[in-house]
Amino acid sequence: MTTWQPKQCLETPPVVQRETEPWVTILSSPCTFPPDIFRDVMLDVIRNPNVISSLLFRADILHDSNMNKDPNYSHEARPASLPGWYHQRTIVCALVPRNPQLDRPLQQTCHFLQRNGKEAVLYLPHVARKEDMPFYHPAVSALAFTHQQIQGSDTYTLAISYGLFKEGLSTKLERTALRMLQTVHKHGQGRLAGYQKRVQLDRLVPQKRYQDTYARLKKEYGRQLAEQWVEVTDPGKHVFEDLGIAAFLIELWRDMYGDGDFPGFVDVGCGNGLLVYILSVEGYTGWGLDARERKTWGTFPPWVRERLRKAIIVPQILQTTDSAEEDWHNGVFKPGTFIVSNHADELTAWTPLLARLNKSNFIAIPCCSHSLTGARFRAPGSAYLPQQLEEVKGNGPETGSLKQTEAQRKMPSAYSSLCAYVSKMGRDAGFNVDEEVLRIPSTRNRCIVGRLKDNCCVDIKAVVERETNQSILDVGNDWISRTGRIRKKPPSGH
Repeated sequence: MTTWQPKQCLETPPVVQRETEPWVTILSSPCTFPPDIFRDVMLDVIRNPNVISSLLFRADILHDSNMNKDPNYSHEARPASLPGWYHQRTIVCALVPRNPQLDRPLQQTCHFLQRNGKEAVLYLPHVARKEDMPFYHPAVSALAFTHQQIQGSDTYTLAISYGLFKEGLSTKLERTALRMLQTVHKHGQGRLAGYQKRVQLDRLVPQKRYQDTYARLKKEYGRQLAEQWVEVTDPGKHVFEDLGIAAFLIELWRDMYGDGDFPGFVDVGCGNGLLVYILSVEGYTGWGLDARERKTWGTFPPWVRERLRKAIIVPQILQTTDSAEEDWHNGVFKPGTFIVSNHADELTAWTPLLARLNKSNFIAIPCCSHSLTGARFRAPGSAYLPQQLEEVKGNGPETGSLKQTEAQRKMPSAYSSLCAYVSKMGRDAGFNVDEEVLRIPSTRNRCIVGRLKDNCCVDIKAVVERETNQSILDVGNDWISRTGRIRKKPPSGH
């Protein structure tokens, strides 16, 4: 792999030149990825500008010449104005900022061009003056990435050039060019090496819908919730994490229930109650319960506080007739109630089982790993083969080497194992299970969504006994014995 070797090009003739503005090539670097990878990477960068600027959410594609074949289709593409270059593709997009209160969206035209083996992607922002350029975009009239083979070599040159406004080149623009070119170089070399994204986002809810709803919720509630935060934990994390989860649920429920009757929700282990508050003021009927009341509950309006209850869930199938205590809840809800389990700790693995018992759909966002008895445990991993386990056993400190083997590096983390375990429990309980990585500010950002299968009969008692290798009576005794410790456990940040 060719390493990143940036070279300043300010004293050389520009690689790209239009008559409409002065041009300068800022930087170049050798690379080994071919033209087809260059085009693929540039297409990804156009569609996902957030890989270059964290101030951006995404790009909404308004026109793509490869998709819109109708000659009468109206769009606002700016002309390339580069004589001698062969036109391959034109895309018009709107850049969507992460914070619309600070920056406005920006439309720009992107041309894919070719000439004598040289590839170019030309960006033309729809802005006439430097003063009108949003902060997240380089203050230039145009910019271009170019890719061409070095004569007599298997190596290529990747470069970035600017078409300047009358104000000329600044140090900030040079720094921006360095960051942008390095990003394209990194993605191109990674693609050549066979790198693939470990996770796929936006499988259940389209990115645009989620981000638009999140931006609306953030504008409506973000500042207010952060300013009235009374917990000792960081509001910047917890407020915006719950806003993101709420946005995801709102859009998920839109697809699941449409304009029909929403069945209501219950947030088991609701913690600070923020999620219940946000969903309630958005018009969704539901409530939450937790073993310990939080300070935050007292900051909500009375009608929301009535939806937050202090209670410990002891599932009905674990209770005997004479065991129930006043602060227990049996986990029996109105049939069909959507169950939300967000960092619910001891209830995480139980979530699919409670959902089955209530004939409900569910979402689980795992955090800490607990068995069905409530004990801390490491969920059994299922993403590796028996022979990999044998290889791991034969390599370790006893061999005198502390270096991880390839098999060890492929072993799932405790968190990945927990998520896989909850998904398995969902399938065993008779659900169609989907997994998604949420766009929230947390490393614990995976969710499992379970939708009930029709006409599926599951013996939940048998599932519990199989998973714990204990009788249901012993599991109940273990669970109940831990309820006292749960009462005394200090509240978490959630």
